[in-house]
Amino acid sequence: MLSNVISLNKEITKDVAGESQASMKTKLGINFMDWFKLGEVEASGELKGSGSKKVFETFEIKTTKSVILNDIIEKSKIVKDFSSIEEGELLRIDNVKLSLENEDELRIVKFINSGAMKDLVVPGANGFDMNNLFNSMFKDYAYKIKGNFKDDDNILIKIPLTFESEFESSYSVDDLFVGKVSVIGLYKGKIKVDDLKNSFQYFQELGQLQNAFPLNKEDEEIEESHYKISEVNNQFTFKSSGDGNEYHYIDLLAIIQNVNIK
Repeated sequence: MLSNVISLNKEITKDVAGESQASMKTKLGINFMDWFKLGEVEASGELKGSGSKKVFETFEIKTTKSVILNDIIEKSKIVKDFSSIEEGELLRIDNVKLSLENEDELRIVKFINSGAMKDLVVPGANGFDMNNLFNSMFKDYAYKIKGNFKDDDNILIKIPLTFESEFESSYSVDDLFVGKVSVIGLYKGKIKVDDLKNSFQYFQELGQLQNAFPLNKEDEEIEESHYKISEVNNQFTFKSSGDGNEYHYIDLLAIIQNVNIK
């Protein structure tokens, strides 16, 4: 929105008022001493007038996200490099190329939450609803997005994952990775990708930890009596890889696409 002041109605009224007054007085007579004086005429006149013009215009002031964001952008600091940036500063980082860090994990999360496992029944779970378990697990899940700013000054942000109406105007997260954008947010220091924890990642690590320790003899006999144990020990993990590098973490307020108006 270029302006948040919108004209709704305009009304122009004109008032014209006038006042006039005129009088004439005539005297007729004959003066024998002056044959050329046949009469007297007396006249007077007065005219008054006034006018006015009134304009009534109704405006509506809209408070939208773009209007509030414009105030934030004006107060943010444009980043050239991070050498003098302190934690808590409001920043604007231009010409950032974004990429998704946890894409493999994310696609599976979306697949599970789409209802693909809605009627899944786990043997021996007494009708436990796995779909509700997954929904609870994904409540704090987020996109982990890396931004290529400069060679040694890459950034990291996260966007909470909501499975319906994630972005306005039916945009998806994939639209963020086309072209370069500007990132607005608070600087929070340097962290690694694996420092961004969530419940789904926690349960993955917990499951891997349990699989690292063999069952005791009694538990193994109980499991063998119900299910056949496969000797194949293939491990597959799809959690965030984490390259071990440190990134400048930005507590995200907005991602904007710059528009060049000529």
